[in-house]
Amino acid sequence: MNRILIFCILLFLYPLLLPAQKNTDSLRSIVLSQKDPAKKAAALILLCEQFRFTNPDSLLAAATELYTLGQQHNNKTWQVTADFFSATYYNLSGRADTALTIAERNIQLIKDEKKETALLIKLYSLAGNSLMRLNRQKDALQMFYACLQYAETNNDTDAQLKAQNNIGWAYMELEQHEKAITYFKSCLNTIRQHALPDRYGTIYNNMASCYGSLGSYDSVYKYASTGIQIAGKYDDYAALANGHSIMGTFQVKQNKYEEALSSFKKAVAIREKIGDPFFIVSDLAEISELQSKTGNTTEGISNGKKALAMATENNIDAKLPMIYIALAHNYEQAGNYQEAAASYKILNTLKDSLYNDANPKALAEIQAKYETVKKEQQIEHQQNRIRLQNYLFIGIAGLALLIGLLLYSLYKRYRLKKESQLQSAIMKQQQLSVKAVMEAEENERSRIAKDLHDGVGQMMSAAKMNLSAFESGIKFDTAEQQHSFEKAIQLVDESCKEVRTVSHIMMPNALLKNNLAAAIHEFVDKLDKKSLQVHVYTEGIDERLDSNIEIVLYRVLQECVNNVIKHAGATTLDISVIKGSDGIDATIEDNGKGFDTANKEKSEGMGLKNIITRIQYLKGIVDFDAAPGRGTVVALHVPV
Repeated sequence: MNRILIFCILLFLYPLLLPAQKNTDSLRSIVLSQKDPAKKAAALILLCEQFRFTNPDSLLAAATELYTLGQQHNNKTWQVTADFFSATYYNLSGRADTALTIAERNIQLIKDEKKETALLIKLYSLAGNSLMRLNRQKDALQMFYACLQYAETNNDTDAQLKAQNNIGWAYMELEQHEKAITYFKSCLNTIRQHALPDRYGTIYNNMASCYGSLGSYDSVYKYASTGIQIAGKYDDYAALANGHSIMGTFQVKQNKYEEALSSFKKAVAIREKIGDPFFIVSDLAEISELQSKTGNTTEGISNGKKALAMATENNIDAKLPMIYIALAHNYEQAGNYQEAAASYKILNTLKDSLYNDANPKALAEIQAKYETVKKEQQIEHQQNRIRLQNYLFIGIAGLALLIGLLLYSLYKRYRLKKESQLQSAIMKQQQLSVKAVMEAEENERSRIAKDLHDGVGQMMSAAKMNLSAFESGIKFDTAEQQHSFEKAIQLVDESCKEVRTVSHIMMPNALLKNNLAAAIHEFVDKLDKKSLQVHVYTEGIDERLDSNIEIVLYRVLQECVNNVIKHAGATTLDISVIKGSDGIDATIEDNGKGFDTANKEKSEGMGLKNIITRIQYLKGIVDFDAAPGRGTVVALHVPV
């Protein structure tokens, strides 16, 4: 289960567990009664946090139970968390080597799986703390720098603060006090930025210790007093003990031995409650050194040996130099120069080892390594930002391109729409023009037909009647004169018939009085059957159609027949007019000489253009299938 789930579980259990945190038995009963493994794990983690600085044995028991639960459910996070608490127990109980082994094993495990960064930060910090207790400050610095690096990457303010403080502590133990102060000031800046007032105690104490080593006693008193006050306010017992210890060191340098002894004893009493042998050893060594100055060498040697025994038992090698110098001073003050010499000899050996570990060049390499990694991370971050900016630029450019294409597409559609509207308007105008022309043509035909029929026709009939009346009253001298007169009357009669025929062709009475089919048959019946055999087939047009359709189709058929008579030299002509569900289909087919449709002069002449215009007026289509020597077929379709 990942950290997020555990955190959610903690939030879920917090209202339930808050009253029980004051009562370990109640919290334990909740753990025992909980059946959900995730909630049980969360409760065990709360127990471990509660026991961390108050009851080391219970801490180990709770951590062991959590580890077993993690094994049962194959949950690596629970197991690593349990190991962290177990290592904390071993570190606090003086078995820093065991704590270091557990921490390093889990660090490698998390790094291999590339997850649980928060746990990794805690394990680096714990490993560094264990190394400090094993007097391996240089190795501890590497752990603390790694912890700081991950904390910065993970934006973990609390972890950054602890890592900066631990780095300062390591430099302080290596007597690099000015560099230590630099890191402690960084801690103060972090505390101010993130409003963490409860953290001031530890930092002020460490700064007081550094300024004391540099001889700035005013700063020691200022920071130590403030550190003690803040630690007491927030029940930070570790910082409170450190404050008293540092104040005692300051008081020793001012020759206030009684006050110093009181401060160290306060520190020891607090540390014994916490159960941290590392700093108990330190305070006992300070008390031993103080007693050598006051001449109380018996108690001084006793406290020195007590500190040495505790340091040996708990492998606290880091405090051996101050223990042996306190013992040497006590032996020397008591006149036991042999023991004093032996203590000085051991002290020199420890100082040589300490110098090798605190080699400035080696320490500089550790810091340079951290700075290099940090700079590489900054460069990578900058490169990522540049890549992100490039991607953003490309995205914006792509978006702009898409918007441009969309606008262009909309513009094209607008243009096409306008062009379509213009084309539609033009076509409508053309149709109106054609309609006007056709209506004018039909009106003119009607007028001419009426004039011929009612005017010229009547006059010709009157002339015939007058001539006939004149014939009965005239006496011809010769038969030839009578024949000529009769021939004149015959010509007048034929002219009357011709005028009547032309009048009917221009405005057929059948079309006015009857349907299209009748008009077609009447028109065909008047053709000369000797020179041209015409076959007509009509279907579905016996009922009246729209007058425009009837007139246009009649004129088209009339134009086609006239073309056949004038140009085709055909002997047969087949006309078919059929009305279907989707319109009227008509074909006019002859067996004449045909023509070349590719010849523009021919295809645009012979009235064909007039035919096309008329059919287009009805929104129909017309097709000409012709070739020289094989006749002509005119096929047309008009929607109804």
